[in-house]
Amino acid sequence: MYQVDPPLPPKEALPTMYDLKSEDPKEPGLPDEFNDFQPQLLRDTFHPPNYRPDEVFVASDLNLYYDIRHYEWYKRPDC
Repeated sequence: MYQVDPPLPPKEALPTMYDLKSEDPKEPGLPDEFNDFQPQLLRDTFHPPNYRPDEVFVASDLNLYYDIRHYEWYKRPDC
């Protein structure tokens, strides 16, 4: 999908995790049984020593897109 002027809202322009293939060819792209536990563990244990808690933002299952015109150019880190 290509962007138009004015830009479409993200919900209309970008796919969800269920629309995208997994980076691992052996995975179907859907969450596994540990999907809820791993991000929570990372959130609970991520405490950078040089930042106050109110200066840190942690997100999970968030696609990071390289270019809004190419929705297959993304990375999806766990946290």
